[in-house]
Amino acid sequence: MLVLWDIDGTLLSSEGIGARGLVDAGVELFGETFSLDGIELGGRLDPLIFREAMAAIGRDDHDEHHSGYRARYLQKLESLLAAGHDVQILPGVVELIKRLAGHDGVTMALVTGNYMESAHMKLEAAGIDPGLFTGGAFGDEGEIRHDLPPLAIERFRTEHDRDPVDIVLLGDTEHDVTSGQAAGCRVLAVCTGSHPAERLHDSGADLVLEDLSDVESVLKWILRDHRS
Repeated sequence: MLVLWDIDGTLLSSEGIGARGLVDAGVELFGETFSLDGIELGGRLDPLIFREAMAAIGRDDHDEHHSGYRARYLQKLESLLAAGHDVQILPGVVELIKRLAGHDGVTMALVTGNYMESAHMKLEAAGIDPGLFTGGAFGDEGEIRHDLPPLAIERFRTEHDRDPVDIVLLGDTEHDVTSGQAAGCRVLAVCTGSHPAERLHDSGADLVLEDLSDVESVLKWILRDHRS
């Protein structure tokens, strides 16, 4: 079985530290007009956010500057985290991850709009071991969110030489929901991020919860089709 996890708003809350790092890097490299104002962030890919921010200041050379921007953003994020900016694990997450990691035949992976490096930085800052997650897909590995779940599934298939028996994706935005379902996942959506319950229901999530605090019920739902 494959369980795919989004990060921001699902596993943890970083209180906008990623967005701050993205802006700080952009302002340093491209000037004070660089901003994320009016750009949707939840469930989006970091490179796409950068592209839209560049377009907003009248620049179309985002591809040329992406590598340098990414490197500077990662430095900014590292500094912000080192300065003690709060990153909180969301309710139920610690116990749920522990239980899934100890369950025979369950593989957990990340599917996130973050770069791999920033994803791991945030997890470590929250006290979550990135090593609990195998493979997955990250923000610079697709053009849109829908590209990521199929990539994570293909990596599972390549590593295990078989299809996963069942696939569950946990996320907090409509983009998590629609991309997961398009890839054949059952999707559990939580209201701990940027999208309210009504929007998650309307996007077609299989299950919508306020949070993951009822670990026993969540675990039962995730594993309902699992066979060891």
